[in-house]
Amino acid sequence: MRLAALEKNILVYRALQMALFLFYAEDIRKQLVLSVGLEVRKGKGAQLKGGKLLKAIFLRLVGEKLISDPESAELQELIEHRNQIAHHIHLLTGDIEVPGRRYGFGRALKLRYDYEALTRVEKWQDELWRRVNKKYWLAVTSDSLLFEAAEHAYHRELSSLKRRIHHQIEGRKKSLARRGPNPQGGANGRQPFGPETNRAS
Repeated sequence: MRLAALEKNILVYRALQMALFLFYAEDIRKQLVLSVGLEVRKGKGAQLKGGKLLKAIFLRLVGEKLISDPESAELQELIEHRNQIAHHIHLLTGDIEVPGRRYGFGRALKLRYDYEALTRVEKWQDELWRRVNKKYWLAVTSDSLLFEAAEHAYHRELSSLKRRIHHQIEGRKKSLARRGPNPQGGANGRQPFGPETNRAS
């Protein structure tokens, strides 16, 4: 059993997005711990680590007016999305099924992939450091240089795949219009990359 080209390309598109997202979100998390976290852990915060340390870091940034409460919530949501990719990646791909299986997991579990998450975390990667640098020293690492080639290649492939996928979606729509509605849904009828709910960035 083979996936249709559309669904296969969508899964590849998501995989590339998730790889980029993991790098950017981890870079944000690491820099916050290495810069702001050092100050937070002085004194009473010495024992803080993991999620508790991050929450304390965001509280400090809000208190110092470097970010607002809504911005803190968004950043924490993005870091949680990183955890979902790392530990529950199946929930970000499960709405696309092997043809003929019809498990219905996507509908039963209300699975939805967030195509905008990558754009949001990229925006914050630059903006957050501009603000944090007003009060804290930023750690210098070679991480971005080590990832540079992959970053360039993945972004180029995403652009190419996006054009291909939207072309395939239009072809799918025309094919379905000729054949009439597909009451069974599934790989031949559903559009997990469509503009209505899961628009790609």
